[in-house]
Amino acid sequence: MKKKAMWKDFYMEIRKSPGRFLSILFIVALGVAFFSGIRASEPDMRITGDAYFDSENLMDIKALSTYGVTEDDVAAFSQIEGVEAAEGGYSADFLHNTEDDQRVLHVMGEQKEMNRITVSEGRMPETVGECLVDDASDYQIGDEIILTSGTEDPVSDTLATDTLTVVGRGNTSAYVSFGRGSAAIGTGSIYAFAVVPEDTFVLDTFTEVYLKVEGAQALTSFTDAYDDKIAEVQTLVEDSTEERGVIRKNEIVQEAEDEIADAEQELEDGRKKAEKKLKKAKDKIKDGKQQLKDAKKEIADGKEQIAQAKETLNAQQKKLDKSKKEYKDGKKALKKGWKKYKKGKKKFEKKKPEAEKQLQSGKEQLDELADQISEDEQTYQSLQLQIDTLEKAIKSGQGTAEMEKQLTQLKTAASGMNQKITAEKSAYSTAEKQLSAAEKELSDGENELASTEKTLTAQEKKLASAKEQLNSGQKQIDDAWDELEKQEQELIDGEEEIKKNEEKLADARKEYKEGKKDAKQEIADGEKEIEDARQELADLEDPKWYVYDRTTLIEHSSFGENAERLGAIGRVFPVLFFLVAALISLTSMTRMVEEQRISIGTMKALGYGKLSIASKYLGYALLATLGGSVIGVLIGEKILPYIIIYAYSILYPNLPQILVPYNWGYGLMASGIAIFCTMFATFFSCWRELGSQPSVLMRPPAPKNGRRVLLEHIRIVWNHMNFTWKSTIRNLMRYKKRFFMTIFGIGGCMALMLVGFGLKDSCYEIAELQYKEIQFYDASVYLDEDVTEEERNRLHEILSEENNVERYMDVNMQSLTLVNEEGTEREVYECVFPSDKEEVARFVDFHDRKTGEKYTLSDNGVVINEKTAKLLDAKVGDTIYIKDEDEGNKPVRIEHICENYLGHYMYMTPEYYQSVYGEEPDNNTILFIMGETSTDSSAASQGASPEDQLEAVGKNLLKEDGVLNVSYMSDMEQQLDDMLRSLNLVIVVLIISAGMLAFVVLYNLNTVNIAERKRELATLKVLGFYDKEVAEYVYRENILLTFIGAALGCILGKVLHLFIIETVEVDTVMFGRIIHGTSYLYSLVFTVLFSLIINGIMYFKLRRIDMVESLKSVE
Repeated sequence: MKKKAMWKDFYMEIRKSPGRFLSILFIVALGVAFFSGIRASEPDMRITGDAYFDSENLMDIKALSTYGVTEDDVAAFSQIEGVEAAEGGYSADFLHNTEDDQRVLHVMGEQKEMNRITVSEGRMPETVGECLVDDASDYQIGDEIILTSGTEDPVSDTLATDTLTVVGRGNTSAYVSFGRGSAAIGTGSIYAFAVVPEDTFVLDTFTEVYLKVEGAQALTSFTDAYDDKIAEVQTLVEDSTEERGVIRKNEIVQEAEDEIADAEQELEDGRKKAEKKLKKAKDKIKDGKQQLKDAKKEIADGKEQIAQAKETLNAQQKKLDKSKKEYKDGKKALKKGWKKYKKGKKKFEKKKPEAEKQLQSGKEQLDELADQISEDEQTYQSLQLQIDTLEKAIKSGQGTAEMEKQLTQLKTAASGMNQKITAEKSAYSTAEKQLSAAEKELSDGENELASTEKTLTAQEKKLASAKEQLNSGQKQIDDAWDELEKQEQELIDGEEEIKKNEEKLADARKEYKEGKKDAKQEIADGEKEIEDARQELADLEDPKWYVYDRTTLIEHSSFGENAERLGAIGRVFPVLFFLVAALISLTSMTRMVEEQRISIGTMKALGYGKLSIASKYLGYALLATLGGSVIGVLIGEKILPYIIIYAYSILYPNLPQILVPYNWGYGLMASGIAIFCTMFATFFSCWRELGSQPSVLMRPPAPKNGRRVLLEHIRIVWNHMNFTWKSTIRNLMRYKKRFFMTIFGIGGCMALMLVGFGLKDSCYEIAELQYKEIQFYDASVYLDEDVTEEERNRLHEILSEENNVERYMDVNMQSLTLVNEEGTEREVYECVFPSDKEEVARFVDFHDRKTGEKYTLSDNGVVINEKTAKLLDAKVGDTIYIKDEDEGNKPVRIEHICENYLGHYMYMTPEYYQSVYGEEPDNNTILFIMGETSTDSSAASQGASPEDQLEAVGKNLLKEDGVLNVSYMSDMEQQLDDMLRSLNLVIVVLIISAGMLAFVVLYNLNTVNIAERKRELATLKVLGFYDKEVAEYVYRENILLTFIGAALGCILGKVLHLFIIETVEVDTVMFGRIIHGTSYLYSLVFTVLFSLIINGIMYFKLRRIDMVESLKSVE
């Protein structure tokens, strides 16, 4: 029966005070939800990222070598203990020139197993010439991309084609955010990636090898377990690279030695062939000399025989002439004419076939010359067209140094071709005239013969008889003379032939000498090439292997760092939130027990045991707290992590889904603490009351004695205060527990909101501080370690000629490790700036964050940034060490500690550098600052915006030898802004949660305040106070407590903000330490606004207080 009555009383207690029950339930739910939700965000973000990486089978380790990766290397890595799979891959950077800009594309070969591609549109490439492009780019399916190498090497050395057609768009987990990395060509910044079939690459070796670690996929990325697992296998891989390097070098050496042996054999074969050819030529020359000698002897003998024949013929002619004396003078003349005619005709007919043959040959040569002229004119027009095309390209600003060189060569070729055409036309005209003259001469000869023959025929008829008598003798003489003339002509032809052969022999001698000289030179060149190859082989360096884990992927580590930041916030921010919520719950339950002391005394008088009486209140507290905890866990661990990770999806748009599993550990922890605190306070209050006698409990407690407050002793103030203000001040001091609970509750909520706004100020401020007040340079030009002085001077010349480049400075920058006396290490950038203090101040400002005191570099020590000093636990005047495992650690003295927010830096002068290292610094970086935007014709002015002009300067620099990369500060600032922008929604969640807590706290405290002062307020109404005046009586206390609590919240919030900022910072970043005045104002306005809203709600409760309450006896 007693139990049934107790359970009924328990049930009625909830029905009678649903507001108190629900307020406890809601505030516990809010505290547990916030605590477990924020704490769960870190593992949930890691799980979300890990699930994405596992679904894409993202590699765990990546290795690459300066000499490429062979199939044997891949097979060897796959056999390493802990390696689950190994797969070779290809990748290279190329340029794509669009109408508006020049882009750097990172072209990757499609992997069969690892680093899978998610296709968002279209399909994967299947054949050479097809590609899938980055989803973040503006390329569309069907676009054609023409690649250039950006170096002296052609694209064909790497790819089978330089033209790619887009067949799909997609993304890969290798690029988890927007960044695509840097390159050594173009602007230095990769615009997008493109995936092609593996056989598109024509390289002899892979460019890298990807490894999957056995058991790593079962672990969560960005956790110590995963990192340790990867580090263990990574160490084994690094150890194996030494052996692989030796093997690879031996393979290269063997290949080179085989090639050298082949070259030597080829050279020897060439030497023998040349000697044989030269001997053959020499023998031929010797034979030619002998033949010429024999021919000359034959000519001499022939001339002697002709001379003797002439003497014989002359004697015979004299005899014939004597026999003709009797012949008529006319007949003699006719005979002479006929003889002359025959001789001329015979000679003409003899020469006519040769003349016609030469005439025909001349015509053919003339036709060939005409064809040659036509062909050369076409060649000239083709050259002129290429010249016009190149000149247009150069004038439009798309030209390169290679194109200008090609233009010069084309112009030279065109000029030579034009001169050749002119010479050929002149030769054609001359030949044509000669051919016409030859034709005319042949025609005239024929006509003259015809006329002479007609005349002689007529005379012959008259002298026929005489001719018949003399014909036989004369014919014999004539035939003899003809034969003699023929032989004489043959001698003349023989002499001509000898002359030609002498010229040929001279040419052969000359060709022999030149061939002998060329053969010697070619052999010497071949021997020099072989010697150079041997020297190059002797100087061959050992292969360098680089082994990386996922942290080297672009912005991959930032994903884990963001998760760490969430974890840091979750370890600090929710604690105060939860404490405030727990404290208010404690207050509610304590007040409930105190209010029901009469009921407790009654039940105790009726015979109920202490445990039975306490179980009612413990059950009430347990039900409210447990219900709130369950609601808080179920809602908080689903909604808050989802909202926070969704906020980060701005940075990581490719995450396929957000995973928010329940992390029961955080939920149970928050629920357990809430239940323990509430139950302990309830039990303590009950036990304290149950220790009294029932008669004591059934009487109301004696009212607290009034005390003078400090303000009463200040008469000039107290005497001018009216009754309501005096009672307000006394009530505040009278109920000290309520006073402190209220200001602490309001102060805690105010502090939480202030921390939320302060986090936003601190995060969003660092980019402005870093790049506008500390580092002023716009870009860094990183140089090759082997850069020559001529190449460096050329870079200086380019920067000097750019009108938009205000100034530049050579510095030395290198990454090294600092270590303190305790062995704590920190990676930093060592920056050696010139001794010109004024010039250095234009690039970097060294100052103290708190005092603003300006510093300059000196020869007495170094300047390090504040974050580095804190991590190394160092201060001004301390000595820290540069880690050097080869020569021993080098001590440096800290001269100053400066403000800096991004990265770790150590600055020094060249003189101090020399005192530390014993050598002068080798400047490997050029910093430059852009000036005002101009409209001149320099490269920097080709873009419309300052960013375009900066990139134009970077493109020019990257074209030069000796430049590795150009890094733009604007890109780093943008990446930082993108990262911090994702925190905006997280901070909004924190602020809204703090506001909700403030609202609930104020509602709960005001409800308790009115409940315990109900008789007092009813008495005021009996005394004639109107509802408005009663409300003002209460409001005045609430508003005063609100402002006092807000003031406390400002102090508490500042301390908590500093603590949280120092906690959530990652190693490489220092957040701002300032909370702006607007943040104080917003927090105060929200706190006061919530207080006013609660006062408005409480007004209706105050109106419902009945004046009869003041007349009732408590008993």
